[in-house]
Amino acid sequence: MAAAHSAACTAAGGIPDDRLSIERRSDGAILVRVQSTGSVGERLPDAVFSFRSGDPQYAYWLGRLNATARSGPTP
Repeated sequence: MAAAHSAACTAAGGIPDDRLSIERRSDGAILVRVQSTGSVGERLPDAVFSFRSGDPQYAYWLGRLNATARSGPTP
């Protein structure tokens, strides 16, 4: 079962918290989704990144996910 959380802080390159979500998949991979902005006809697809144990950024995103889980989702 995957748990999705909005990020609680804006440390990831200035991405606004309300556009960022972090999820842990059942296989242990971390999924990071950045929602696109723009009007309906001009909006690009969301940017989605996945990180697995051993990836250079895995520990960073796992820490962000755990910190968000401790503090709870933002309203």
